[in-house]
Amino acid sequence: MLMSGAMKGVRVLAIAVMLLSTISSYAKAGEVVLDANESAPFFSSSLPMDGMCGEIIHAVSQAAGIQSHISYKPLQRMIDEDDNNDLGNPLFFMNNQDFTAIIPIAVYHVAVFDFRPNHANGHTVATLENMRSHKVGLLKGTLVNRSAFEKAGITFEESYSQTSLFKKLRKGRLDVVVEVDLVGRKVIKMLFPREAEQFKTLRIPNSSAPIAILLSEKQPDAQLLAAKYRRGLQMIRASGEYEASLKKYYGDKVPEAYYQQLDRFSYLYHGEEK
Repeated sequence: MLMSGAMKGVRVLAIAVMLLSTISSYAKAGEVVLDANESAPFFSSSLPMDGMCGEIIHAVSQAAGIQSHISYKPLQRMIDEDDNNDLGNPLFFMNNQDFTAIIPIAVYHVAVFDFRPNHANGHTVATLENMRSHKVGLLKGTLVNRSAFEKAGITFEESYSQTSLFKKLRKGRLDVVVEVDLVGRKVIKMLFPREAEQFKTLRIPNSSAPIAILLSEKQPDAQLLAAKYRRGLQMIRASGEYEASLKKYYGDKVPEAYYQQLDRFSYLYHGEEK
């Protein structure tokens, strides 16, 4: 009798585990998993609410009634996979994967950085016109559109580490570094907090690019989700929540025409879907 009772207890426990597993799988089935790569301050698991764009996505999802989860992977793995939802510049992923919907949620700009004390008499090389004869650093695989630089005859010394690039810049082993503006500023503040003001930053004209939610063709109800994400984005822009997220990272230096650029990218990618 004791053995029989024990066996019944085991069977009840097994059934309970199966039920919990089933409930858990249904909960996960209702969650939209979005892959991002560590790119602070836009996306980072070490920042509150996953960084600036993570905060925007969480706010959009809450407004839209969507459960969104940001999963971190190396950028190359995100590019190589062809059945996942991605977060980032659509041009990184579209050559390898087709998407049901692309929803731009933010804009970034590329900038040129130099370290003023390394240039005699306060001379700066942070312009495209006079970069040709200087050592230019770039993070490998991050510059999608090189045409402006190639036309100017500019070549790059590429690195896999942003930290390495800015350390070389500080030591004078590089004359300038080309990097996303907010990313470069964050790296400088982390590495050289007392010398941050000595670094000059110049946003490159016409270098704006979108950061978007890219919904895979394998994502169930992708078109419905896209409509909800777009509606959620409209809601947090109207409420001022979006602007508050930007100012946490840009301060009072939100780029001019930021919202016009975001709307332009939204129009272009929504038009491609249609």
